[in-house]
Amino acid sequence: MRVKVRYFARYRSLVGTGEEEVELPEGATVMDLIEVLKERHPVLKTEVFAEDDDLADVNVSRNGRYVRFDEILKEGDVVALFPPVSGG
Repeated sequence: MRVKVRYFARYRSLVGTGEEEVELPEGATVMDLIEVLKERHPVLKTEVFAEDDDLADVNVSRNGRYVRFDEILKEGDVVALFPPVSGG
């Protein structure tokens, strides 16, 4: 199945594109997608996911709503990755 990945803010600069399509096996989860993206863009391993289980530096939405990393993706989904927002 194919999903579209959109990158925002710092992630767009790191990977050098605003969006791309990714081929995944049926039943793939958001975490599976992240693993594929880390292999495709090694800078994500060092700049975003410095430790294997460190997901605190990324927010993920699927078709416009926040999701958990164990959520199963479907053909045609649009997944957005963006950094946490902070401020006062």
